[in-house]
Amino acid sequence: MTKKSIIALGVAGGILISGAVFTQLAYPVQAAQGVAPSAKSVVEAELSNKQEQKVTIKTKTLTSNSPYLKAQVKIPVVEGLKDTQYGLEMNDIIERNADKAIQEWEKLATEGAKDAKENKYEFRPYELYIDYEVKSDGSAAANPQQLLSFVVTQEGFSGGTSMPIKYFYNVWNKAEAERVTLEELFGTDYKAALNKQIREQIAMQPDDYFADEFKGIDAGQEEDFYVKDSKAVIVFPKYSIAPGAAGTPEFSIALSAKGGDNEAAEASVVINKSDYYTKADGQVMIPLRSTIEGLGFKLTWNAKEKRADLTKDAVFTSIELDKDQYFFNKVAPFSLGTAPELHNKNMYVPAEFVSKVLQGTIEKAENGALNVTLK
Repeated sequence: MTKKSIIALGVAGGILISGAVFTQLAYPVQAAQGVAPSAKSVVEAELSNKQEQKVTIKTKTLTSNSPYLKAQVKIPVVEGLKDTQYGLEMNDIIERNADKAIQEWEKLATEGAKDAKENKYEFRPYELYIDYEVKSDGSAAANPQQLLSFVVTQEGFSGGTSMPIKYFYNVWNKAEAERVTLEELFGTDYKAALNKQIREQIAMQPDDYFADEFKGIDAGQEEDFYVKDSKAVIVFPKYSIAPGAAGTPEFSIALSAKGGDNEAAEASVVINKSDYYTKADGQVMIPLRSTIEGLGFKLTWNAKEKRADLTKDAVFTSIELDKDQYFFNKVAPFSLGTAPELHNKNMYVPAEFVSKVLQGTIEKAENGALNVTLK
């Protein structure tokens, strides 16, 4: 990401809090719902890197003059990044985020007070909290990658249930700073590698999560992480894959668990019981697109020929609707006994497609889900 794009990406979409819509500015990462800010604020973290250049993260307090809003806003001010201009622009975005939040909550609180007066009920001031936590200080001593990672958490209360927001800041501390991505940390097959480890961690405590709700990392979650102690911590929104009491589920994955460019990552995907069906002859049919894309393949649909072309690195195969003919790379076409067919407007293939065409494994779990694994 260039320095010019930092400001350009400063506007995020609306969020719903207590029935009102707000527009939030954002640093060039996705915002995700999070847990309430820690009661312990980071007053100042003074950190040094291998080159003796200090990265200092200080606290700046912002206030509200509204009698209808209690605002406790503490934001980080980053100093000492090797890329000075990037640091200045990042600080500016963080402060504008906070200013925008204060203004919007002041407006909401004023409207709430007016409504209370008109309807003759007691009004209690609304509350806004913003705080931050440094996860990795960007020094070589903290991590060889010299990666700066911190999280800014915002939460507002208007009398109902609050939905916190977390902003994730992950930056390479180098001469030309840039945003850190999961692909850079874990390689081109990062989704498959991370999905596998997350599923393994969920399987260790299945009662803590909603059954079959984890579908894999999607585009909206690719930047919802922080780095701490040489581990990437993937964060999921509250209520997304676990009960609200769990807050925001987190999964720690060692940075050494890199796949893709350095090693052949084992790709896996779970097909929920509701997502496949069994024909009268006992043949199990699985959804093609979601299965293939979960394994890291790219699917290209040829509508004219009713054909799906599947590619992953040097691997290639092609499937035609209603045609019982399959092949893998240069292997001669063969039959699986069942042709691909449409079901609920999606193409389905026989389960044997995984083992006999892709050379992978497919196993049925106790809950009825199908676990698909591909080396």
